[in-house]
Amino acid sequence: MISCTVENREKTELSRRFSPELYQSAKTAFENQLELAAILEYLEGQRRMRRLNNSGIPRMLRNYFFELALVIFECARLLKPGSYFIMVNDNVRYSGISIPVDLILSDFAECAGFQVEDIWALPSGKGNSSQQMSLYGREELRKSICVWRMSGS
Repeated sequence: MISCTVENREKTELSRRFSPELYQSAKTAFENQLELAAILEYLEGQRRMRRLNNSGIPRMLRNYFFELALVIFECARLLKPGSYFIMVNDNVRYSGISIPVDLILSDFAECAGFQVEDIWALPSGKGNSSQQMSLYGREELRKSICVWRMSGS
């Protein structure tokens, strides 16, 4: 199960569940995603200053994105050339910063060998939590459908 709540802890056995090459490729894609690194650094700073409503948010996001990088790379290994991978997700906002989940995951997909064919934004986005709105105002966040196609014939 992908980490998606602040109660989730790091899955320490992940390196044994994937081939060393796949694990390292996904880890490299994760570590080289500059926007994600900046977001995580910002949220760690917010955590240290006790400005997050839950101190587990940076850990949850780090685990979520790393685990999904592994899933994306594994799907790239398994899918035939020309196969589609469709992912539906919502962008999120923590401590006033919007996180473009669809764009970050699409970057991982490209690193894994997919071509990003489209990212469809659904006509109505999602709102923010009451904590976000009271501190940072309302900002509608994109709900997306990512359409990726495995490279090759």
